[in-house]
Order: sequence, then structure tokens, then C-alpha cells
Amino acid sequence: MSLYKPSSGLLETHVTWQDVEGEMQKALGTHAVFGPNKKETNIGDLKGFMSRIALIDPDWQGAEDNENLPEKFAVKISSQIAHAKLASVIGAEEFDEQKLEMLSAFTRKFHNQEVEAYRHLIKFNHPDIPYTKVYALKSFSNESDLKAYIISDFVPNVHCMGMHQSISGNDITQLIKGVATFSALAQSFTEEELTKFSGPEMMESAFGEFFSDEQLDKMFGSLDAIFGLEHKDLLEKVVPIFRYYKTLIKNFAHIHENPGFKLVLNHNDLWQANMLHSLKDDGKSLKLEAIIDWQCVGRGAAGSDMVRALICCLNAQDRREKGGELLKLYYDTFTKVHGEEYFTMEEKGFLKLGTPHTTIFFNSS
Repeated sequence: MSLYKPSSGLLETHVTWQDVEGEMQKALGTHAVFGPNKKETNIGDLKGFMSRIALIDPDWQGAEDNENLPEKFAVKISSQIAHAKLASVIGAEEFDEQKLEMLSAFTRKFHNQEVEAYRHLIKFNHPDIPYTKVYALKSFSNESDLKAYIISDFVPNVHCMGMHQSISGNDITQLIKGVATFSALAQSFTEEELTKFSGPEMMESAFGEFFSDEQLDKMFGSLDAIFGLEHKDLLEKVVPIFRYYKTLIKNFAHIHENPGFKLVLNHNDLWQANMLHSLKDDGKSLKLEAIIDWQCVGRGAAGSDMVRALICCLNAQDRREKGGELLKLYYDTFTKVHGEEYFTMEEKGFLKLGTPHTTIFFNSS
């Protein structure tokens, strides 16, 4: 039995209906049970590769009149089943048992980090850090444990965004305040608490394992076979950019080693799919409902989250026109929440306006 082979539980994982029912009864203080019309729906395919996400309709039976039980909720189950499916779609190489076992260790590490992050989010309960209400958290207890999950509220009316869609400079301000607030509050963590999260080297290590040169060659070959005729010009632009990005990973992961750079705890995976938005009354503006997928939380250079957010979420015009303003918002929020200046705008080589680095970040399309 393993995390990468289908099982008989929810969405082919090892987590069962009984596991989830027991957790929810405990969390809600109820004796109600799941009914015969209970249903699971996969809502996570191709939105990540370290978990399966089930939307649960429990069909509650036997609830007391005064009980307000959730009609639906979400269960995020750590599993490599999603990774295997994604690999087949993008044409990644078949992994041998040794490789899959190694990737299982990453899966367990990242899940346990997310559980720790949620425990702190619950403790902080800060209004500027929107996160989903959590009913239950289960970590991997050891390397042979096959059941780990996060049970949380289901957020309805989510405005789904593709990674190719931009978030406006105005709509991204709540995200920036949220991650800056989290990083500032995390300065209070003890050394023991910090050891439960990754260090700066994790991104380089994980990227190297999941995207080896051989895997990238095969993946890009598959994309060319699928889209080459209709979108050849686009592929000829995108593939070199991705390959160039890979060469920068090492520098980015070790940027904190420059004099004056200070480590803070970052979300480390900010892009459109890791934010839940709804539409405001105007039907265009976005309201941030929750920041999700905290499994990559780790120590890195202060402002690393800003780099990802500005590159991944803003269009070129907003990066040029509002980049400096948004960096200042991050700095001001962090300093205010922390209670004193921990870093300056000027000491951040890759955040300082006018440097070659920010010329790339703010002026490239």
C-alpha cells in the first residue's frame, strides 16, 4: 500500500467515509450521521498534484433541531494519485518505485507543513488573513501512515481563474496585506516551531525532483504534439522562458545569502489557483475570500511572496504602474504588524525599484 496507488477510499485514496464522519461528529459535537445519499465530488483535478480534493454532501441524518450542520464541506486528502494523473496528461516520464517513494516523502513533508500553517492561522485569527474555516486537521504521523487530510468549509460562488488570467493591481491589495501580515506574525515563532517548516533550499530541491531536464524535455514534446500546429508561435515563446526560469531557481532560492537579506516565513506558492475569489456587486472586481494551499510555507527572503504575486498575477501594465506602490504596501503592512522595522525597502536588491532585477519583474510581459 502506498500514496501513489489507488485505494478504496474517497476519490481512490486511503481516507474513508468513516474517517470523515468521525472527524465531523467530533468537530461539530453531533451524533448525526451521514445518510444513504451522501456524495463525493472531485473538485481538485489538474489544480495541483499533491492532493485529491473532495466536495462532500453528507446527507446528514438524525440531527437535533438546534444543530446547524454544514450542508457541504471540503476534504483535502494528501495523495500522489493526482500527481500520476497530471503526469499522464503532460507526458511526464513514468516513475519507478524508488522515485515514487522519494516523492512520497515530499508529499508527507508538504502536507504536515500545511497542517502546521493552519494551526497558526487559527491561533492568529487575524482579519487581514482570509482563510477557510477548518473542522479537522490530520498530519502524517510517520512514513508508513497513508491517511492525512484537512477538512474545511466549502466556499460557494467562487470565481474560478486560470493561471493565464491577471488580477488587477487594485484587487490584489488584500492578498498582499494578508501574506505580509502572516509573515510578520510568524516572527513570533519559536525555533522549534520554525523547524516544522522548510528552509530556503526546499524550493530548489523540490523543483529539481519534479522537473528534471528529462521530464521537461518529454513534457514539452507532448505539448508540441498536442498544440504545436495551432499554437506553435506561442510554444516557441513559452518553452524557452520556462527553461530560463529553471536556471534562476538556484539564485532565487539562495538570494537570502546576500548581505542584509533577512529570512521570514512565506506562503511560497502564490498564484491564481491558490486564492479563492468571489465577484463583487459590479460583476468585475474581485473579493478575496481565502488564501489556500499553505503546504509550501517556508523560510526565505522577505518579499519572496511579493515576487511571485507580482509576476504570476499582475499583467505587464499593472506591474509597471503599480509595482512600487504594492511593494510599499507589503513593507508598510509587515512593519506595522511586526511593531518595528525588520527590513528596509532599500536593502532588498530584488525589491528595490530601479535595479535590473525589478526591471525584469515589472517591465517584462
